[in-house]
Amino acid sequence: MIAALVAVATALAVALVAVVLLVRGRSSAAERLGRVVHRFAGEGDEPRPGEARLDDNSLDDWITYLESVATTAAMTANLAERDRTRWQLAMNELAVGVVLVDEDGNVCASNALADEMMSARDAMALVGAGVTQLLESAQEGQARSRTVKLTGPPPRVIEISAHPVASDNHGLGAVAVMADRTDGVRTDEVRRDFVANLSHELRTPVGAIALLSETLAGEDDAAVRTRLVDRIGAEADRVSHIIDDLLELSRVELEGSMRQEPVPVVPLLCEVAHQYSEHARKHNVSLVGPDVAEQLVLHADRGQLLRAVGNLVDNAIKYSDPGSEVRLSAAPRALDDRPPSEVPADFDEQAWVDVVVADEGIGIPADETERVFERFYRVDKARARATGGTGLGLSIVRHVVMNHGGEVMLHTREGVGTTFTLRFPAEQDRAST
Repeated sequence: MIAALVAVATALAVALVAVVLLVRGRSSAAERLGRVVHRFAGEGDEPRPGEARLDDNSLDDWITYLESVATTAAMTANLAERDRTRWQLAMNELAVGVVLVDEDGNVCASNALADEMMSARDAMALVGAGVTQLLESAQEGQARSRTVKLTGPPPRVIEISAHPVASDNHGLGAVAVMADRTDGVRTDEVRRDFVANLSHELRTPVGAIALLSETLAGEDDAAVRTRLVDRIGAEADRVSHIIDDLLELSRVELEGSMRQEPVPVVPLLCEVAHQYSEHARKHNVSLVGPDVAEQLVLHADRGQLLRAVGNLVDNAIKYSDPGSEVRLSAAPRALDDRPPSEVPADFDEQAWVDVVVADEGIGIPADETERVFERFYRVDKARARATGGTGLGLSIVRHVVMNHGGEVMLHTREGVGTTFTLRFPAEQDRAST
């Protein structure tokens, strides 16, 4: 396309010279330049049928022809600009950065993502330096790739590859592609950790069952046999709970499986309190609530909400000392402690609902609050094993809240207690419960 523009521009220049020569009476020179115009226009030595011949000594014919060439040039330029814009917009939509250089290393084209990476002045400058080095190798005919790991924050992994661009073994330049592989690398790491943790979690109870079974086979004392059978049953229940939680976690990760409906908050939390009342009694923990404004209604998957709030109540009971309280409540989202004068007139305080589970338990160390939602992660591993925890409960909670477009907030102090707040969008048409 660039060559076509150059040819048209040259034809225009030649035609202008021809007109000047014709005006000055130098018709033979004008005729020769006219043939040059035809050649640049791709028409051979003769004009197309119906067009004025340039060998006519008519100034009007020259002007008419020059206007025709100018019109063609303008149309060609417009088409070239449209094509360039179209390709640039298409390249900007790519999820990777692309840079094209000519045989001299000059940048011919690049998309927005590549420009952003190449112009960075922070740690991303390492990516720009890597691209430059790989393009130099590609111009010499060597395709190369490199992975750049940036510590952040946030940490990122950028994969760079560069390849020669050639036609008929003639080098025309090189192209480099920059792809952000951060999410893929993180997913692979999570998958590896998940498999390793799952293997470890299952190996312990399965190994215990095998050992207990072997001991049981050679035991004659009835009382001992009874204890061994009880232990085997407990370990089998532990395996069953892990499998159930894994299935539940897999289910809530699939957002398409949600069946959303209006869910009144009071009956929901009353059901959770009823389910865990016996659990609280066994641990000598008082389950207080629910304390709820009865008009609150969520638009949600009721089963997922039951599981999420139930997991929080279950954890709160397990990690609370005997004689302490676990409080269950819900309320419209607070006004962020703003004075009334700063609250917008159209602010809908019930557009969100906070479901709160607070305990007076052991609390969570500050440096571990970011990890408690990871699969199989436990703050107090010894206590979790004693209470049968699988380490998947808070992962399920997080995914349930994410599925509903909400957020989880955690406030904790070691030795004082922990408060989990689940913030959900409220049902727009709030029916009274």
